[in-house]
Amino acid sequence: MSDRPQMEGVLWKWTNYLSGWQPRWFVLDNGVLAYYKSQEEVHQGSKGALKMSVCEIAVHPTDQSRFDLIIPHEQHFYVKAATPAERQTWVVALGTAKACLADSRNRKEQGLEESKETLKGKMSELRLYCDLLLQQVSNIKTAAEDPEQVDQEMLHESSSLLSATCDTFIRTMNECMKLADNSFTPQIPNTSMNSALPPTPTRHAKRPYNRSTSVSEHRHSPTPVSIPKGPTTTYKNLEDFASTRRPPADNERLSASAPTSPMVTDVPNNLPRPPTLETISPSNVVEKDDDDDEERKVKTFFTAVEHSFTDVRLTVNGDIPTGPFLDACNDMLPFFDHVGGPAMAPVKMDVQGNIRKLTQKYSTNPGVYCTLQDIVKQEMAMNATQVKNSATDAIMWLKRGLQFSRELFIEIVQGERDLTVAVGNAYEKTLKKYHGFVVRGVVALAIKAVPSYEDFQTKVTSAAGDEYKGTPVVEKALMQDAETYADALGVLTTILHEFYVTHNLDSQEVVG
Repeated sequence: MSDRPQMEGVLWKWTNYLSGWQPRWFVLDNGVLAYYKSQEEVHQGSKGALKMSVCEIAVHPTDQSRFDLIIPHEQHFYVKAATPAERQTWVVALGTAKACLADSRNRKEQGLEESKETLKGKMSELRLYCDLLLQQVSNIKTAAEDPEQVDQEMLHESSSLLSATCDTFIRTMNECMKLADNSFTPQIPNTSMNSALPPTPTRHAKRPYNRSTSVSEHRHSPTPVSIPKGPTTTYKNLEDFASTRRPPADNERLSASAPTSPMVTDVPNNLPRPPTLETISPSNVVEKDDDDDEERKVKTFFTAVEHSFTDVRLTVNGDIPTGPFLDACNDMLPFFDHVGGPAMAPVKMDVQGNIRKLTQKYSTNPGVYCTLQDIVKQEMAMNATQVKNSATDAIMWLKRGLQFSRELFIEIVQGERDLTVAVGNAYEKTLKKYHGFVVRGVVALAIKAVPSYEDFQTKVTSAAGDEYKGTPVVEKALMQDAETYADALGVLTTILHEFYVTHNLDSQEVVG
């Protein structure tokens, strides 16, 4: 018996201008859609058949019951269902059958071309569901325009269809992401891009998992850190800064206090200066906890990543080095899967896409695009910041995705244990104002799919030893690591926000 979707039922097929729409019995089996004059005449053979692997599916823009089956450059079949709900059932079944055929071919031959075909099939399915989403959202908006004449039954039916379509859309989008991740890797990985930048010591050799070390140990070490080449800042890295001071909110200005180190005295007045450390006082020193030795042994997601935002070293002008920043962004992507793959798919795809754009831009000339600010300034000089798919736009949206992530970390650190609420609050504070009606609706449904806090904690502390799992030590380590990570990320997003505001680049345009 076939494992592919099977379905049968009556659909109305356009025959010709003389006979118009006529009922036909359709059967979807083994990736082939066949139609008969009636159910009783199935044994006489089909009147025609379509192989779904070569067929495109398109929903009609105005007729809520109609969809078209198109063999490119050959033939069109026009079909109608009895109701919009019935049409949706058929469309999902046909789209899934098409994707299954591509999956089957890919399992037989694991070549690159087959992977591309599989991804093309999934994207075609995704495009179809996107058309359905737009149409159903339009129906709801139309039905709700006149409060005095709202058709409650139609509104309820449209809402139910929209919910089902969103679920299917998110599931298919997640499958697309997995296919892309498994099939295509960047030709120039970020790890090879550091040749144009000051070398960064290996993370695991540089930073032991000591969360309660006093701040004075970092600031007054008898042996200064040696960097063979490249500019340095008044602090070793963002972890030093984050351990002594929480960054200001993204919508606040950075402190204008003058730096004390002679290394930053030549910063031009028109550039934002890097934040400076506050004077160390006894109140800044963190006393060691009884659980300190235990916590050092507990690895969480935030300390297990190879590249962290705490390792990013700012330049003498307070600019953000491109290579290490992109490394840290890439290593943060699995966090979205821990919060819930399908639920966080829209944000992850957006962040991942912007990282890819910047990686491609950076790889063209690492020596020129040493910092994110260098990339933007070059596009400003060429008057290309408003060009479609510009790096300036990619950095802006990546910044917003990171701001969302930081707010989510803070929600968790501050004690919110309902991840649905935590994700919702983070979205409300950051991304929502840039999204239109359609995108907000998709995100609202996606948020409902986040896991419980217990499942989330298990995933982000999977690197911890078995002897620590389920103990208070794990929870304490997770909170401290998340806070340090969020602080370092906040420094970077604040610098980018200030830079964009200063140069009037932070567009308020709404998408979707």
